[in-house]
Amino acid sequence: MKVDSSTLSVAFATLLPVVIFVLAWFVERRRAGRKEKSPQQEKLLRPAGYSLGLRLEKLQDRVLDEILFACVLCSTGGVCALTLGLFLGHNVSPLWSGLALVLFVVLAGLGAWRVLRAFRNLEEVRNVRLGLRGEQAVAEALHEAADAGYRIFHDLQTDRCGNLDHIAVGARGVFVIETKARRRRGSRNKKPEHVVTYDGKGLEFPCGYDSETIPQAERNARWLAEFLSKRTAEPVAVDVVVAIPGWYVETKGNFSVKVMNAGYLVKYLRGQGTKLEAAQVQRIIAALDDKCRDLEF
Repeated sequence: MKVDSSTLSVAFATLLPVVIFVLAWFVERRRAGRKEKSPQQEKLLRPAGYSLGLRLEKLQDRVLDEILFACVLCSTGGVCALTLGLFLGHNVSPLWSGLALVLFVVLAGLGAWRVLRAFRNLEEVRNVRLGLRGEQAVAEALHEAADAGYRIFHDLQTDRCGNLDHIAVGARGVFVIETKARRRRGSRNKKPEHVVTYDGKGLEFPCGYDSETIPQAERNARWLAEFLSKRTAEPVAVDVVVAIPGWYVETKGNFSVKVMNAGYLVKYLRGQGTKLEAAQVQRIIAALDDKCRDLEF
């Protein structure tokens, strides 16, 4: 059988857009990696959810990469199988037939595997985006506390505890706020879908129990108290708050770690009594400003 040039042309034309896209992708990645001079030398403070925003960008790039490679693998497998069949014709040996079949199956299988990886990354994208929106919601509520004399910092990086979501500093004290954003997935314990119960050790959601957030918030507070005490050369007490946007919180007792809805957070901060002198507040703010101001313009 003679090679059907029209069929072969269609096969390569099918692969051509993928090749062009791959080349454009490599060019864009190389261009994005070039270093450019900043018009401003002074660094910026971290905005709310900055670390999650970076993670979200990487995950979205990873999803695009997986889909791109899946397209390349599947298209290449199909073109290779078609090309071998066209060139070999009817007088194809079992060896070449087997080679064409194995090549197609391997490439198609790798492409399917890449698609599955993309779907798994998409689920993580949804979770990270939820966390980002939660931190942004809490930050919006915290900005309303500025009239009570609070200075707000976001996304403070630590060497042991990851990042601290939010810190509020004022004459009424130093507060580290951990954001917990969670979807409503129905109730497994016959409780209302919008209610979370706090027992001092963990958070009981309608669809499960969270025993990690409270200890994490306590570790964050200990780290921040140690950091500020060293930087200001005086003891600094740090109060702990866990903010859960969109949920109604039932608390079974009076605990050192406070858990509340993001909407109640401003009222709670405004209701605190004076604890720090103005000079100490300024020293704490200076230490946090130096720590959080690390973004290039």
